[in-house]
Amino acid sequence: MVNNGIEEISEADMTIFKKKLRKMASFKGKGTELISLYLPPDVDRSLVTGQLTEEMSQSSNIKSPTTRKNVQGALRKLQNFLKSINFKLPAHGLVVFCGNVSQQEGKSDIQLVTLKPVKMLKTKLYWCDSEFHLGPLQEMAQPSEIFGILTIDKNEATIASLIGKKYEIVGHFTSTVAGKTRAGGQSAHRFERLREEAAQSFYKKISEKMNGIFVPYGEKLKGLIIAGPGITKNYFLNQELMDNRIRNLIIGSIDTSYTDESGIRETVQKSGELLKGAEITKERKNLEEFFEAVVKTGLGTYGRKEVEKALLIGQVDTVLLSEEVEWWVYKFKCDSCGTEHEIVVQDETDKEAKKFKCEKCDSTKAELVEQIDYIDWIMEKAQSTGAKTKIISTETPEGEQFYRGFGGIGAILRYK
Repeated sequence: MVNNGIEEISEADMTIFKKKLRKMASFKGKGTELISLYLPPDVDRSLVTGQLTEEMSQSSNIKSPTTRKNVQGALRKLQNFLKSINFKLPAHGLVVFCGNVSQQEGKSDIQLVTLKPVKMLKTKLYWCDSEFHLGPLQEMAQPSEIFGILTIDKNEATIASLIGKKYEIVGHFTSTVAGKTRAGGQSAHRFERLREEAAQSFYKKISEKMNGIFVPYGEKLKGLIIAGPGITKNYFLNQELMDNRIRNLIIGSIDTSYTDESGIRETVQKSGELLKGAEITKERKNLEEFFEAVVKTGLGTYGRKEVEKALLIGQVDTVLLSEEVEWWVYKFKCDSCGTEHEIVVQDETDKEAKKFKCEKCDSTKAELVEQIDYIDWIMEKAQSTGAKTKIISTETPEGEQFYRGFGGIGAILRYK
């Protein structure tokens, strides 16, 4: 979707995109056996097929027999995959990763994984290396919205950035402001003046740190929240020591009991209205609706088979998936009759689950055409029925409960 010239990316699409990037970054090849193929939507089909044919010819010059075999196997799998989709590319283009990802010496495990860019792909690239080439995709995954949080009193301050559903502590400071008990021989007036000077120096230091951390974010910074116990936070704000570029983005203040990391957590929990556009707040709301649907209205279900069945008959309004779900869908093509089959594998080490038997002709011989991330697969199923998809993190207690207690997959239904 495009709004005012800015391309909007759904939370679910971005989450699965980042997850796939992390997965692809974890693969390491034995030599230059991992191929990255970037295909913009307007790429010339004949040029790509010609290049793959040329690469196949050139691969015969690879000295290592093992590397040569693996590269040629990956190239054949790439060519067969492009034929199977008849070169029909998604609107943003497609990136295909293929190669031997086995970490065992002498063993070959050639896998093919596709990734749909979340933004328009402009790079045409063929790259063969010991790791997959992810640079252009990682640029797409840079955060677009950031919130800043400061918890402060006269003795301590903590600065955090809230990016997506996760906060990160980026600074923790203690002050030299003395307690209210005077040192021996000091007058009350002089003692109070020294306390105020120390406090002013502390506020100035925190303001400089805030400027250094948040000003560089520019337009990505969407708001600041100042929190803490008592009136110190208000006094700090009245000093007007922060750069106006971030001071003008203060969206509110929150009373908290603490100023350490516990205070940051408390701020996030209490900032529902202030952060109503932030992902962490939307996630809590989604889970509250799901828990209510399961417990109160009966319009909730969970478990892989239950959700897949409900999707199949168009019963699902919203699918909820934990980003911790690490399942895969293996797409096979029968060698005998050409029928395509999809098998869900919840454990990649489960060899029995990957065994193929054609439902049409009983053949056990097939080509593994593609390995698809389960979340990506379910999102396509949901989209085809008009259902929404929400990706749930485990960064919140509710998200952790959803993953541990409900298996990381659930649905809010349109009807019972």
